[in-house]
Amino acid sequence: MPSLAARISQLAALSLLASLAARAQVDDKDLAFLKDLTETREFRLGRPTSVKVAPDGKTVLFLRALPRKAELRLFAMDVATGAVRELITPEQVLGGKSEQLSAEDKARRERMRITSQGFTTYDLSRDGTKVMVTLSGRAFVVPLAGGAPAQVAGPSKKGEPIFDPRFSPDGNSVSFVRGGELWIAPIGKPERQLTSGATALKTHAQAEFVAQEELNRFNGYWWSPDSQSLVYEEADLSPIEKMYFGDPAHPEDPVEATRYPRPGKANAKTNFAIVRAAGGKPVWIQFDHAKYEYVADVSWQEGAPLTLILLSRDQRDLALVAADPKTGRTSELLAEHDDSWLNAAAHDDSWLNADQRDYQWLKDGSAFLWGSERGGAWQLELHSAGKSKPLTPADWGFAGLIALSPDQKTAYVTRSPEPVEKQVWSIPLAGGEPVALTSGPALHLATYARESATHVLFTYPFDGPQQAQVVRADGTIAGELPSIAEKPPFTVQVEISKVGAAPGFWTSIVRPHNFDPKKKYPVIEMVYGGPHVNHVIPTAAGYISDQFVADHGYLVVRADGRGTPGRGREWERAIKDRLATVPLEDQVAALQALAAKEPAMDLTRVGVMGHSFGGFMAALSVERRSDVYKAAVAAAPVVDWANYDTAYTERYLGVPPPAGKSEAYPPNGLVAYVSGLQRPLFIVHGTADDNVHFEESLLLSDALFRAGKPFDLLPQVGQTHQFFQPELQTRYWQRIFAFFKANL
Repeated sequence: MPSLAARISQLAALSLLASLAARAQVDDKDLAFLKDLTETREFRLGRPTSVKVAPDGKTVLFLRALPRKAELRLFAMDVATGAVRELITPEQVLGGKSEQLSAEDKARRERMRITSQGFTTYDLSRDGTKVMVTLSGRAFVVPLAGGAPAQVAGPSKKGEPIFDPRFSPDGNSVSFVRGGELWIAPIGKPERQLTSGATALKTHAQAEFVAQEELNRFNGYWWSPDSQSLVYEEADLSPIEKMYFGDPAHPEDPVEATRYPRPGKANAKTNFAIVRAAGGKPVWIQFDHAKYEYVADVSWQEGAPLTLILLSRDQRDLALVAADPKTGRTSELLAEHDDSWLNAAAHDDSWLNADQRDYQWLKDGSAFLWGSERGGAWQLELHSAGKSKPLTPADWGFAGLIALSPDQKTAYVTRSPEPVEKQVWSIPLAGGEPVALTSGPALHLATYARESATHVLFTYPFDGPQQAQVVRADGTIAGELPSIAEKPPFTVQVEISKVGAAPGFWTSIVRPHNFDPKKKYPVIEMVYGGPHVNHVIPTAAGYISDQFVADHGYLVVRADGRGTPGRGREWERAIKDRLATVPLEDQVAALQALAAKEPAMDLTRVGVMGHSFGGFMAALSVERRSDVYKAAVAAAPVVDWANYDTAYTERYLGVPPPAGKSEAYPPNGLVAYVSGLQRPLFIVHGTADDNVHFEESLLLSDALFRAGKPFDLLPQVGQTHQFFQPELQTRYWQRIFAFFKANL
């Protein structure tokens, strides 16, 4: 029987919970908006995506979902007339059945952050006459000129689905992975298996986890330009440490060992081989595996040698090597070194073409284009006969290679002198002044046809939706790729500005629609703060959620400090070995500088929330700077960087024992600072998260509990690193509003 004091305590707790529950109830208008926000994926569903221009420039292909159904469908625009038609529907392929994903497909989509269904990818033949789509482990080819789809590859007799199907360059065969092995199917002829010996711990023709998650390489095999050979990866996973993650929300499911590479411990052992399409013994590519643990890219371009981009484990050394297909021997074409780390992954324009990097050969094989930071900032270089020539100055703002012109005399690139602006330019390879092809305050990107000047110009205006304009080879406009996305129910009141002492921080602030400059408002900082991400983007469409939060009586701010890309090598490398200091220092400095500009910000009531690296930052903020931050929501936070993957973490904190000597891990994690927590902390984490594992939040919870610190933990049952279910999103925001209302 509980004592009277205990019963009074229980009643008090129940009263508090009832009070918080009442505060959590948003009104009907809010509930309707949250439903709209999640069902439309922040009003992005229905926009054209995955745009490709046929080589001859006569057709533009794109994927598009329904406004409230994340199922991508394939469309084509006739450039001559501007007419748009749907090429094939998921219903034609599935026949009314639900989509089934293989384990390989699920893993690849998670690595690529794809949460849609339907035709999430497609392959256009090199001659542009046919397109291939995949659903439920079956591949179908559709003539671009029109006609019925034909299945060209499907599951084995054992029911093994196909994975990653692609056309050969001549378009006469389809390659794919099935049962862990590489296959090809000459169209109209029997299929044949090219590799053998795959096991649960030895994969063929699939990119290993680290390549997909951290190096932006999702391919595990590549065709030769003449369609006579293929290169494939063999990955031995057996050296990797066994981890038993599972999902504690589903104890009925068996927990199998996962090979997960943690810092300082073993990676997968990878080898690459060349095999004839007709079959035969593979030729293994030879290079210094002890020095170069990662293969960041494999490329076999028309008129060019087979090349690999090799990267050392500490990511300070890189080599571009050419491989002899007959012997497998390699020769070095160039090498780079950086005392901190080298960025080997593609630029952010790669969403237009996942295979596009700042590296491309001229068709005659006489030279290649290469992006490098060795001059202190990204530059485009032309390499020929062992010599290099910069095509852009170090301070010009080169931001990515888009394509080469059909005559191979001009490079189309993006220029971004500051992270909040981006334009398309052309650069003559023979020398001369670059030419601006776009202008104005909007962000611009483009994708070009290989054999024509036809291109699609993407414009992201500060206000208004994304536009995708199809431009013919003669410069006339064929029309816009049609969007059927719903419009948000309100405008976004966001101001982008640079604040603080030089060189300054890019920041954003979103004010309520009923903003009164005479009032003081509590502040919520939406934080990321980590490398390779710019959180401040100059387009209002990226701040819809911020505006929703602001309209509940807050000023919502963001800031990009050191470590974020687009501001030179020194700015980005400032976080080396200092993930727990430099990003937080800069967030505080930016917040205070922004408040000096906007007196309505009440710095005595500042909350912070973030996800993933942002979750780490949010928790770190209330642990280390309780004088600034009064409450934090940390979603899917990394707690101990020794538990994250090798390639990401070792890039910034070095290689720890036993493989290395770095001692930077404990002082850069959250556990070291739990004693400093003096403010409310709300932790949210998916129990099935296979990126930042749920065990991270359990580790933080245990350390906080042992230190006698109060906190809230909300497990998102069965959810991975991302979740988009409308009901969950609605409840998520209800809890967040209740938390911040109670504490700010």
